[in-house]
Amino acid sequence: MVLFSSCADEKDQEEKEKVTVSAAIEKEIRFSRTYPATAVALEEVELRADVVGYVTGIFIKEGQEVKKGQLLYQIDPTRYEARQQQAASAVSIAESNLERIKKDFERYERLKAEDAIAAQIYDSALNELRNAEQELNAAKSELENTSIDLQYASIYAPFNGTIGFSQVRMGSLVNPGESLLNIVSRDDPMGVDFYPEERYLNKFLELSTYETTLEDSVFTLKLSDGSIFPHPGEIEILDRAVNRNTGTIQIRVKFDNKERKLRPGMSATLIVNETENESVILIPQSAIKEQMGEFSVFVVENEEVKQVKVETGRNYQDKRVIKEGLEPGQKVIVKGIQKVQDGDVVEIIEEKES
Repeated sequence: MVLFSSCADEKDQEEKEKVTVSAAIEKEIRFSRTYPATAVALEEVELRADVVGYVTGIFIKEGQEVKKGQLLYQIDPTRYEARQQQAASAVSIAESNLERIKKDFERYERLKAEDAIAAQIYDSALNELRNAEQELNAAKSELENTSIDLQYASIYAPFNGTIGFSQVRMGSLVNPGESLLNIVSRDDPMGVDFYPEERYLNKFLELSTYETTLEDSVFTLKLSDGSIFPHPGEIEILDRAVNRNTGTIQIRVKFDNKERKLRPGMSATLIVNETENESVILIPQSAIKEQMGEFSVFVVENEEVKQVKVETGRNYQDKRVIKEGLEPGQKVIVKGIQKVQDGDVVEIIEEKES
């Protein structure tokens, strides 16, 4: 009997399952959400011809930075210079004609005051004066129009920015309103557009007035190469309405872009951080068992397994937040949960912290 009892104890010892456990930890963390985002220029202008003519000058290097007021393109100004000179001459003639008619009319006015002129002659002189004034106004308008056309024959940079690939070459014929010459966009600051769900609208309305630094930034940008953009962002625009088809709202975040690392059209990941830390209980995700929409974990106390239902929260790195069901320090099984049941006695192995 002693031999049988000894063998039974050895058998029980051999039947203990070895499981790896990890302690539930309480930690102050700052949650964040990520959104796919696209860089956009806050200011972008299409340069189009406003007059017809041949391109006679291209004064830019494609892709270069340009300064406000810098001459970029020249459309043949010859015809517009000729029209301006013609219009200027017409103004001079109209002014001389008006001056002559005005002197005649002044003489007729003196004669009328002395009742020494027929009313018909006076009325005719008055009409001639009014016609001369209108002719001068028309000539001045034509001069202004020709001056504007001549001005439009030279295309200047509307602001400091970067110019793209030229859509025309020397000698190209351009037409007003139709021919695209190039596109200029402002580099600094730069916008980033993303589309959160409408349920987060109130949160972003609050964040629109929140001031941050890079160390305490709400909006952080991860570039496509995995690097973090070196400046914090702030909300520039919230769209006026929610998209009915997608249930999302367009939001634009502004970033300083002094280093010119952002270019329009670039893809990035926008990280939206919470403004305050939150104290939560964390366990490895491998410890959680799901069945019929309910979540549970196996807790080990005095080498005995106990299955406990838990309410889970958000993911955090390789761990999961536990809202209810666990206390800090409790040990949960992270390896071997498929081999144990409630009430089993196990041999535990402490998981090494990575």
